[in-house]
Amino acid sequence: MKPILRRSFPVSPVGFSLVNSRPAHRLLLSAAATAAALLPTLLIPLACASPQNMLIEYGWDVPTPAQMQQELATMEKRPFDGLIFRLAGGHNAFALQPLEQSKFAEDKRALPELKFTRFTNNFVLVWGSPPAGFDWFDDAQWRTIENNAKLLLAVAKAGRPRGICFDPEPYDFSLWHYAKQPRTNQHSFAEYRAMVRQRGAQLIRAFESQMPQTTILTFFHVSMFDRYAHLTDTALAERLQKESWGLMLDFFVGMLEAADDRTRFIDGNENAYYYTSREQYFRAYHAIRRRALAFIPANLKDKYERQVRAGMALYVDHNFALRQPNPEKYLSYKMTPEERAKWFEHNTYWALYTTDELVWCYSERMNWWKNQVPPGLEEAIISARRKFAQGEPLGFEIEPVIESAKKR
Repeated sequence: MKPILRRSFPVSPVGFSLVNSRPAHRLLLSAAATAAALLPTLLIPLACASPQNMLIEYGWDVPTPAQMQQELATMEKRPFDGLIFRLAGGHNAFALQPLEQSKFAEDKRALPELKFTRFTNNFVLVWGSPPAGFDWFDDAQWRTIENNAKLLLAVAKAGRPRGICFDPEPYDFSLWHYAKQPRTNQHSFAEYRAMVRQRGAQLIRAFESQMPQTTILTFFHVSMFDRYAHLTDTALAERLQKESWGLMLDFFVGMLEAADDRTRFIDGNENAYYYTSREQYFRAYHAIRRRALAFIPANLKDKYERQVRAGMALYVDHNFALRQPNPEKYLSYKMTPEERAKWFEHNTYWALYTTDELVWCYSERMNWWKNQVPPGLEEAIISARRKFAQGEPLGFEIEPVIESAKKR
């Protein structure tokens, strides 16, 4: 898996409990295991599927507290239940230099003044993206990272966020790739795995010191290794040693291991960006809630089941012909505007249907807050949310649209 290096934006780099054991989610697990056979029965939504599942916004238009303070009334007219925001003073906990208190003055002023009415499910962005020179075995560096994390959350909690959006994507140094690490001649892969697991435990403790009983949203989690779920421990270690993301699994295991019993994790399932059928959502749910247990130590499996929840993702640019470069690679460029909107409505509906509680909607080359929105996008979201909330079927199949576009 190669880092996609896509979610960065033009600012300074410094600058899950089985949910209520609802019958709907027990059926989701069963449906995912035999999705192809059960799909005909899924045309009508389950009556007990929760209409409270939330949709939040994130993208290159990620706002700061000051922007929210100025524009919140207008922002809350958009069809979301919250958003991911960044602090103006910085957001990268893995910067190797201490973040400066003085740079957060604007954030400290604006955050207590925010009066949310609709956006009540907000997450503060925290990057885990170090520069070159990062060393997992450097205790001094790690003290800086912990202090940076504590500072970010100490500032952010004045805005009463629901939780933390922790983005571990390497926008600079490849911290998860064993072959890129500076001490491979001194430490084996097994030794790196143990240290990374320890650092994951340290980070979650730093988070909880400022925001106890919080929710950690990650864009992907251990389920990103789903294709390796059948491997033995030895074979898995051999594959992870070669993977560009290979060390991340142990980091998340360390976070889970040290987390308070009331802390929750949401696997955001970034792979859902590209889905073209409802079956893929059910398979992903099963991957997160069941198959991922293959990567969790035996003594933590119950904790994973209690505290890790399945999320889903949407990607506006992919569905609305906004991705660049090489537009010929993307199916939405072969669609009409109406077909693009249908595709997004389909994905929004099934994302809401299969998440435990949260869907995040990502975009790049548009801006919700400056009214730079593709035609049909907002209407597609509103329609999908209405149908889901009212227990109605989606009312159409997307496969004919997808197949027709492929032939153009």
